[in-house]
Amino acid sequence: MSLFHRIQRLSSRLRRTCAISLSAVLSTALMAPSAFALDSNAQTTDLSINKPTGWWFYTGVSASQVSSYLSSKGARLTDIEVQSVSNGVPTFTVRMVQNSGSYAVPGWWWYYGLTSAQVSSYLNANTARLIDLEPYDIGGGNIRYAAVMVSNTGTAARSWWWYYGKTSSEISSLLSGRRLIDLDSYNTTSGKRYSAVMIANTGEDAETWQWWLNQSISGISSKVASFGGRVVKIDRQSDGTYNFIQVKNTGAEATAWWHQYGFTSSTALLNYANQLAARPVDVVTYLNGSGQRRWDAVFIDNANTSTRRMRNEFAKTFLDANGNPTRGIFEAHLREVGGSVKVNLNDKRRAETASSLKSLHLLHAMRRVAAGTDTLASAFNYYEYDPVKGKDACPVPSLETSANLRTNYNFEKGLDEMMAISDNRTTRGTVIRYGGFSPFNSTASSLGLSGTTLRHNIGCAYRNVSTNKYDPTNLRNDTTAADLARIYAGVWDSSLLSNTNAARTEFLESANPANGVSSALQAIITDEANKLGKGAIATQFGGLVRTWGKGGSYGTCLPDSNGNCGQKVIVRSGTGLIRLPIKVNGATDYRTYAFARLISDVPVPNWGDATDTAYTNAYGAAANELYRDEIRAALKTW
Repeated sequence: MSLFHRIQRLSSRLRRTCAISLSAVLSTALMAPSAFALDSNAQTTDLSINKPTGWWFYTGVSASQVSSYLSSKGARLTDIEVQSVSNGVPTFTVRMVQNSGSYAVPGWWWYYGLTSAQVSSYLNANTARLIDLEPYDIGGGNIRYAAVMVSNTGTAARSWWWYYGKTSSEISSLLSGRRLIDLDSYNTTSGKRYSAVMIANTGEDAETWQWWLNQSISGISSKVASFGGRVVKIDRQSDGTYNFIQVKNTGAEATAWWHQYGFTSSTALLNYANQLAARPVDVVTYLNGSGQRRWDAVFIDNANTSTRRMRNEFAKTFLDANGNPTRGIFEAHLREVGGSVKVNLNDKRRAETASSLKSLHLLHAMRRVAAGTDTLASAFNYYEYDPVKGKDACPVPSLETSANLRTNYNFEKGLDEMMAISDNRTTRGTVIRYGGFSPFNSTASSLGLSGTTLRHNIGCAYRNVSTNKYDPTNLRNDTTAADLARIYAGVWDSSLLSNTNAARTEFLESANPANGVSSALQAIITDEANKLGKGAIATQFGGLVRTWGKGGSYGTCLPDSNGNCGQKVIVRSGTGLIRLPIKVNGATDYRTYAFARLISDVPVPNWGDATDTAYTNAYGAAANELYRDEIRAALKTW
């Protein structure tokens, strides 16, 4: 069963439990089954394209802010919602995509505050057609429109129509041979009316599709499931019901997609999308019955093949029973050093990674060595915090007394122990050496590691050692999979660390260099080699792989309202370099990749229990799967 179908079936089951019994008005327009396929470009709209692209979503923004974001991102607007109106001036919730590649259009425009006559005037002046039309009341029943239009010329030219002030029956009567791509309802003194944008449902634009009015959330799920559909547009009405448009999601048209309702913040919506490597194709916002701002959204797959495969690996365990990412955070990043990013699954989400972040401590130290302001042979101080826990102790500054001082390592040995045995004592010693967290954060910021902030001594997790309370808001060590991988890529290509005073060499020597692979990774190599008819070289290939890196592991707590342990969670992570052997003209060469993968704040009943073990094993399996596609590509050169 595909990821989408599993999510959809379970989501439908859940939503039926909260259904509101409402009368439904059905209008449908169906095409006979044909050899349809997902759109390859945005010459019509971007609603059925699942090719990866940059995208952005902003809410509660002014017109000038929208223009600024469009300019800075090199983007174009694809969806506009009027969020509020004050003295006739609206604020917006908008969706935009990179105006390049499959999403480029020959020209586009956006407007707001228009009368229907002005909409027509701009359409004629621009030789354009609408892709989104938003009616809104500026007060006293005066309707204005926000509009997004694209050039209707050349290959982007379509037969199309737009309407406003229509009843549902009037819309239905206009649909013969046409397909809705946008639909909004609004209230007038004459009753509910609709605005609509349609295109000719022929040729490359032909779709099997439906539209439905006045549906509950469970009603949407039920109708999607029975139709085998994919929602592309939703319109939330003032009574809490929905109008929606769906297209077939089977055969060549099938893609992973999601729809979610009632996001409590824009951040929650963004986190949901990024966790699933998805792109919103429609977003609506509203105030609920309690006056609280909420957001609903429809998403489509935005992942490349390798990222999609990794999402599906994590999804086996880290999506909940309804197919939603509520079981903590998972991330994966893989990039060829000097080449392109291969996997970017939620890789810019800030998260706790435990000891994997010690690579930042090592990088900062080696940059000092390279600059000549520190030396590896110099004396090094660290402290014994708990003789029983030893290297795994949480460093407590009040225990940094002369009686606990240790001076048996030089600086090089201290760094080696920090990485090789993940010594929290020497990690803290490095922080003390440089005067606290600030220098490390300055290094991260100056090197473009924008998602990284050091806030606590590694080994203490979210615990405030003075109060014994958990405080992740202020004591989480934030970083991202992309930042962690960037450290190793930048060391390997010398962009973040030169080899002056042997600093680069020392970094790599401290970063747990290893030849060969684990049995689990060898099994993947053997599997891929056998598929290619090259099973005889699998062991040789595995023996030539080389790795560098650092892992991390925590059991800690998210707090209750009193700062006590409200929910036990686990963190597992790993980052570094992997070098795969290739053949070039019969000779052995190598491709080197920087990687990071993690799970963070994953809830468990108890640390070390069966749930913890299952999650840890699932993380380990996904971690090894990160390299499968690149292993296959390397084997093909043999």
